[in-house]
Amino acid sequence: MKNDDSILQPIRLGTHLVPGIWRYMLPDDVFYFRVDPEVRSSCFNCPQVKAHGFHPSIRCCSYIPRVPNFLLGLALMDPGVRPVAQNFIATGYSIPEGSQVSPHHMEKSIGFLSGKLPQGSVICPLLDQNTKKCQIYAFRSGVCSTFFCRHDQGEAGAEFWESLTDLVTQVETALAQWALEQAGFDLGLYFERFETLAQDLEACSNPETGTWSDHARRQLFGVWYGREEELFQACAAQAIAHKKDLFEIAGRQKLRQTPGYDTTIRQRLGPLYSHSLIGEALPDGEPMPVRNLWYSTQLAHRNLQLHRIQASQDSGHEPHSNQQT
Repeated sequence: MKNDDSILQPIRLGTHLVPGIWRYMLPDDVFYFRVDPEVRSSCFNCPQVKAHGFHPSIRCCSYIPRVPNFLLGLALMDPGVRPVAQNFIATGYSIPEGSQVSPHHMEKSIGFLSGKLPQGSVICPLLDQNTKKCQIYAFRSGVCSTFFCRHDQGEAGAEFWESLTDLVTQVETALAQWALEQAGFDLGLYFERFETLAQDLEACSNPETGTWSDHARRQLFGVWYGREEELFQACAAQAIAHKKDLFEIAGRQKLRQTPGYDTTIRQRLGPLYSHSLIGEALPDGEPMPVRNLWYSTQLAHRNLQLHRIQASQDSGHEPHSNQQT
């Protein structure tokens, strides 16, 4: 339930910890869902290390997460996390909407998924490889918060978490674009400039780090270039100021896209990787409305409960009561 008002602290969704701002980003009903632990998918006893030889310090964190601008802004407000967020931003992982994968890192990430590149070609810069922990755990993205490589309830569990991932990701994207406008950022000019980057993809990535190049970031941040932290904190301030209305705001926000840039990326990667793999990393088509995604999440949770009841009956055990924290 929404019983802790500190946005800088994680909140529980069942037994799982998720970013504190979720209490406002999502409908109240989410926190009444029965969400049992995914015991088979423990990062600290990773099943993929034994099954597929993943590196024990990296596991599946060969990925650049899309952390929305307002979450990066919240991370900057946390004294313990602030240095990590500052370095992440300064290194060039972020653009105005938040951190996004550069053309170079997208190709490397897809290569890892396809098995064409050795593991570790891309390593999440927010991962502490010594402790195996996320360094911005309380402010991590929706994908990182909802990903489990195995599910105790099989396909029904996978369906629920995938539906929740889609919902949270869409809400994050909508709020990131809304927050930019509220902070006085020229969103229309930003998307116009983003499309022009497709004319020279090589110039978009830093040849040494693979992150977004200074050229690309100057284009995208415009007058905010060099003031990235200020922009992200302004986005976080807007989220805090309107926290009671965030889910409704996300539902009203019309999402803007970069079809020309995305098409160019797909054409570049097409000869290298399968269509399905590219689609997984770079989804195509119009975004589904938030209200539809919320309905799908509710339906997936209902199916999960029916599956759990049926499994209990088949095993001869009574299903546990629906207790929630």
